[in-house]
Amino acid sequence: MAKLSKSEINDYKINNMLRLVINLVFIITGGVLYAKSYVKIGSMTNYLGVLFIITGVMYVYISSREKKLKLSNFDVYFGILASLSGLLLILNPGNMTNYLTFYFGLFIIICSCQKLVVAIKLFKIKDETKILTLITAIVIFALGILLIFNPFGNMSLTQLCGVFALFYGVLQFSNTVLLNNREQEFVKNK
Repeated sequence: MAKLSKSEINDYKINNMLRLVINLVFIITGGVLYAKSYVKIGSMTNYLGVLFIITGVMYVYISSREKKLKLSNFDVYFGILASLSGLLLILNPGNMTNYLTFYFGLFIIICSCQKLVVAIKLFKIKDETKILTLITAIVIFALGILLIFNPFGNMSLTQLCGVFALFYGVLQFSNTVLLNNREQEFVKNK
């Protein structure tokens, strides 16, 4: 078991701050989209696509910075998949109304799979936050499935995406705060 240097622990703290910022952006986005249902679908689609790409790039960047202390060895793959879903959302030549919820749901499912990998890693090191992280992954996965099948026909698309972005952001934000508070345990159990 290798001892982590102060710079590696600081990298982990910086990475968690990046995670918190991107989740806060999802929370703000969700609130704005829900409150302002008159946002144009094309603008919202491009904005969400860029947000997904930035989130994916962030996963890849964080993965490259955490060499010894990794909760997920697959962040690079999840980052690429998240970025691809954003790129497909932006480049989709078809009717955006039909595909917006699909690509947003796909993005949420990709992120829930990443959270599931983190939960499995927590089970391996016998961390006490494993159950909460697993429940968060399952709830986020269920949100993605709901968004893909969109049973909420009476809600406007912007409000629907806003509600789901808000829920997703809050769940991810709270889980990141929980894991950030457990950093010393990860260092000991690495």
